[in-house]
Amino acid sequence: MKCNLIKFFAFLLIIFTIVNTGCKKDADDEKGAPPTLKFRTDSGYVHSDTTILIGKTFKVGLIAAKGDANITNFMIKINTGTTQTYLDSGLNSSGFVIDKNLTKGVSAQEIWTFIVRDKDGNATSISVKITADSSSVYGPVYTIPSIILGAQNDSTVGSFFDFRNNKVHTLAQAFALQDSIELCYYYDFLQGENNEIASPNANIDASVYTGQYALANWTVKNETRYLKTTLTDAQFYGAVNDSILIATYNVPLSKRKAKNLAVGDIYSFKTTTSGKFGLFRVMNVTGTDAGTVEIMVKMQPY
Repeated sequence: MKCNLIKFFAFLLIIFTIVNTGCKKDADDEKGAPPTLKFRTDSGYVHSDTTILIGKTFKVGLIAAKGDANITNFMIKINTGTTQTYLDSGLNSSGFVIDKNLTKGVSAQEIWTFIVRDKDGNATSISVKITADSSSVYGPVYTIPSIILGAQNDSTVGSFFDFRNNKVHTLAQAFALQDSIELCYYYDFLQGENNEIASPNANIDASVYTGQYALANWTVKNETRYLKTTLTDAQFYGAVNDSILIATYNVPLSKRKAKNLAVGDIYSFKTTTSGKFGLFRVMNVTGTDAGTVEIMVKMQPY
């Protein structure tokens, strides 16, 4: 009798193992084929480990295609000793081809990893290692001692700035020079963010700039991103090359707006179209929607 019970339980154990293994296999099968991801290998694209000068921009092209399920997430991570998320974007696509212009930072070595994930949780990644060129030299810094901008209802001072030509523009003037405008200033009553420096591609409420030249009517909207720093005045004024400009900027932490500006604030920024790094210090700020802000800028020259 005891022997029969042992045989019976052994039989049940075998059946349970077979069923459980089958269920696991079915669950794995449900995930299906993962997405594919590869680098573009055309001339001008970085697609393998390479050496690049510090501060230089390089282009990576990516080709992604779904497996059995649509791609729902695209990520870029950068490891310079610690890993940070450079980009985390949601989507719902059967595939995409995309170019990304990236900048070599000051670290001796960076590992850039590109990841796609589908709706079933399958992920595929590829990486490239970027090493700092030993012949890297830091570039010069261009100083703009004073830029005064007026908020949206200032009738005498323009709200928009063109770094390429070092000039302040009114809304009407900026509308005619959309591809050159990389900075704007306004006062935000709605979100309580007060005196703000942003750029045309920031999520600026339609009530700020109105009329026929309103941002909603622009066809080119450049984006500049900002990061409030902990730099001291001595570090800011003492910047004689672009090393501190490059080192201070942090893509994952940067924002499309510099908010609640106060005298003494020092922001790091990078322009999207020209890829120039810079710093600005708030020298003076007065008023609200008809007020002004004065900043001093140190940036890479055009």
